[in-house]
Amino acid sequence: MIKLFKLFIPGSLAFLYITLIVGVVLLFKRTTNRIGKYCIAIVIVLYLIFSIPITARWFAVPLGWGFHSLENRDTAHGAKAIVVLDAGTTRFRDQKNRVEIPLNTTVLRALEAIRIYQLLDHPLVIVSGGNNQLEPGWEPDASVLRYQLINGGVPLDRIILDSKSFNTHDHVVNIGLILKSRGINSFVLVTSPDHMRRAMWAFQSVGINPVASPCKGMMDKYSGWMAWFPSTNTLEFTQATMHEYFGIIYYFLRGYI
Repeated sequence: MIKLFKLFIPGSLAFLYITLIVGVVLLFKRTTNRIGKYCIAIVIVLYLIFSIPITARWFAVPLGWGFHSLENRDTAHGAKAIVVLDAGTTRFRDQKNRVEIPLNTTVLRALEAIRIYQLLDHPLVIVSGGNNQLEPGWEPDASVLRYQLINGGVPLDRIILDSKSFNTHDHVVNIGLILKSRGINSFVLVTSPDHMRRAMWAFQSVGINPVASPCKGMMDKYSGWMAWFPSTNTLEFTQATMHEYFGIIYYFLRGYI
């Protein structure tokens, strides 16, 4: 259901197709012809605007406003653990073999977690992300992220895997239990800038106050003239941004934040 909802968030191709089809249908009726023209024109202009990296970056600014990556050990306020939230994988298979590759966002979160681990004094690293795929046989999403951390120099015995969390609310509940069982009161939270706002509010709503350290954003790689050139990757980022805004509203209504 959640994946179906994501397909129809503004910024997605499905939303574009639906609005264009509605606009074309309205064109064929004399009474709604003008509305159809406006509908098509507005959607095309909006998608053009949100496919430009610099405008997509501005649109996401409120989600990450005020959060900055840790610069030194003092700003961690004595944190004994790092919690890094998984962002998913891309999966491939044939008749015999399966391959899972971390999404770009997952890799950026892994790099930030590795950097923080090197900055602190051998903290525990909790990797959170389950497998909500209907197809059996795949490893939890967080397992792929764990491999990235190990390759980056984080010892396996310092990593705790939370494979039961499928969304931000699950992260809060399950990570809270892990922290309590180990007597950890302070930790650094690593996730994407656009996800940090909702994640922080969700943890704070249950009395947990992590130290935020967002990873680099997906739009950071676009600079100079590239920041003004439309791209499909930027549209995907805009869709994720819209998902976060809707997610904040949904979490507020459910009492999760």
